[in-house]
Amino acid sequence: MSDLLRMTGMYSGMDTESIIQQMVKAKAQKVTNLKNDQKKLEWKQTLWQDLNKRIYKLYTGTLSNMRLTGSYAKKKTKVSDPTKATIVAGDGAVNGAQSLEVKQLAKSGYLTGAVVSTKSWKVTENTKISELGVTGGVMNVEVGGTSVGQVTVDPNKSIGEFVNDFNNQFSGNDLKMSFKDGKITMEGPAGNVQYGLSSTPGASGQTIVGALGLSDCTPSDNVSGDFTGKKIHIPGSDYHDETNTTLEALDIKGGSLTVSAGGKTFKMTVDKSMTVDKFITEFNKKNKEEGTGLTMSIENGKISVAGPSDGSKYTLSSENGGFVGNTLLQGLGLGSFGGDEQSGTITGNMVSQLNPVTVSKDFTQLSTLSSIDPSLVGQTIKLTVGKGADAKTTEIDLTADMKISDLLTSLREGGVNANFDEENQRFFISSTGTGSAKEFDLQATGGALKTLGLDTDATYENGSSSTRIWAQDAEILLNGASFTSDTNTFSVNGLSITALDKTEGPISITTETDHDGIYNMIKDFITEYNDIMNEMTKLYSADSARKYTMLSDEEKEAMSEDEVEKWEGTIKDSLLRRDKDLNSVMECMRGAINKGYQVGGETLYLVNLGVGTGSYFDTEKAERNALHIFGDSDDEKYSDKDNVLKKAIAEDPDKVIELFTAASKEMYESLKKTMDSTDYRSIYKVYDDKRMKTEYDEYTKKIKEAEKKLNAYEDKWYKKFSAMEVALSKLQSNQNSLAGMLGQ
Repeated sequence: MSDLLRMTGMYSGMDTESIIQQMVKAKAQKVTNLKNDQKKLEWKQTLWQDLNKRIYKLYTGTLSNMRLTGSYAKKKTKVSDPTKATIVAGDGAVNGAQSLEVKQLAKSGYLTGAVVSTKSWKVTENTKISELGVTGGVMNVEVGGTSVGQVTVDPNKSIGEFVNDFNNQFSGNDLKMSFKDGKITMEGPAGNVQYGLSSTPGASGQTIVGALGLSDCTPSDNVSGDFTGKKIHIPGSDYHDETNTTLEALDIKGGSLTVSAGGKTFKMTVDKSMTVDKFITEFNKKNKEEGTGLTMSIENGKISVAGPSDGSKYTLSSENGGFVGNTLLQGLGLGSFGGDEQSGTITGNMVSQLNPVTVSKDFTQLSTLSSIDPSLVGQTIKLTVGKGADAKTTEIDLTADMKISDLLTSLREGGVNANFDEENQRFFISSTGTGSAKEFDLQATGGALKTLGLDTDATYENGSSSTRIWAQDAEILLNGASFTSDTNTFSVNGLSITALDKTEGPISITTETDHDGIYNMIKDFITEYNDIMNEMTKLYSADSARKYTMLSDEEKEAMSEDEVEKWEGTIKDSLLRRDKDLNSVMECMRGAINKGYQVGGETLYLVNLGVGTGSYFDTEKAERNALHIFGDSDDEKYSDKDNVLKKAIAEDPDKVIELFTAASKEMYESLKKTMDSTDYRSIYKVYDDKRMKTEYDEYTKKIKEAEKKLNAYEDKWYKKFSAMEVALSKLQSNQNSLAGMLGQ
């Protein structure tokens, strides 16, 4: 339709629209006919595309295989003990009995770590001087008020080594040092000769002498005879057994504590057998009874005393002489009181002599490695995956900010599975597959593996242990010959063997020709052939649809959707009726099936092996070209017949194979010729797709031209009728003017 302004019969009173549509009806019908013919061609193309897809699949798949003798070499295998192995026989497998022995299965490598815990803070002879916070320096020795020399303190040496160095250097001065139960003991010269030790700072917050627990063995203290120092404390050991540690363990031998608060004063007797927890409980009980308002608590090795809620002053004091080297308050880390008045909450120093214990922290994947042990920082873990020339080595440098998750990522990138079980506090590392080629090895500097619980040779103080399962290849003996694989699957002489379990001795494998496999292969081919042939027969033999014209829009609106679909379906089904290209394809396939072939010096047909079409008059029109395997249990019409094909395969499979190979080859070659490219069709097409596309494009061109002519024809008549309406409008206007002049 054009954009021309179209006037209706406003003045003439004529239905100009209907008049014009009747005048152009013939030309409009021509456009409709062209569109209908193009739609039919489109339906025809769709039918051919579907058929061609199925025929091409038959050509490239089933026929391509069946024309080759090797495709019929079907084998089946039985295993005397299917719990030990499964066998799939390939076409090249040798018939007969064979011996199989599964020696071992393929395994992955596993490393299960010990429980990761904080470093044991118990000081031993093997504890390094550096762990005490000592960075180095010298210790000066004085006997009888005179300096007798100094000993260099090497932070890299252990306490035991330092003791030996001291004794070697000062044995001539009748000084002897020993270490036991966390304390250093000094044996002085005979005759009560005084001696003392002094040192440079050289340690965290104290002197070297203080770090070794010998702060009370200085020249100013006038020590003589045997002297035992305090328990040596490792800086940072903030975990203590507050419940079970006794006051005696703090070198407190007894005494009393005097409390003054709220105008009241009382003395509390202290027994050395008390635990710290018991002492605090008794303190709080007594102060409650006396009404002083004081409470005591302990957290992370530090005792706190909270004063009265009104903020009033209070004092704590203790007697000297009942305990070794310090007052009771000093022994409890509360030396800052010293009888001075206090207010509010006072937190004492670390009870440094409180027996440290080994405590397992709960680490997460977000925990830093330094939180496990600061000594991990700067160490390197070396991961090697694989063996020989294919081995891959990854070095992982441990840094201060590296998290457990970062270490896991680096291990995974190195070629292993790695995880940290937060619930059980263990590392789990495994190879990414089975077989020795996936084996891994871990090495590290500075004892990092032990610290992380990954040293299988180490003994762990927390009682756990690290275990290792080494990866291995699977091994079988087939007829006495050894074969290995990094998986549990082997491919040997046409057999695919999957080992399931070790055998106690040989088991048998029996391989034979799979007659059922050959039969089913032929049956599948016939099923596919019939599906295609039945469809082509149906389309070629379809009833004429001359009475069924293409529906107009008005006709479709007057019908239901099902009625429209059925009507158009009848037209579609008839589009390939008696089609020469379709008949050519059918003859190509039928010809190969019905042809006789030379087999073993005689001419054989498929029907000789019990394969043929059914009775013409007892078979539906669309299925008259379909093949039947007479006697097949799935054939509804002919299942009661003798199954000649199955019998022939069992008695002489080579004859059956030769015949079907020849027939398949003939059909394959015939289809190949049919699908060759021409001026009208593309390669691998059985219909003239090029010609049909050209026809479709020509229809598009003709439709455009016809619509253009139709619009022009309509416009011509609309112009004429519009001119008439304009003329009538002027005439009416003039009449009205004349009437006005005449006074009408």
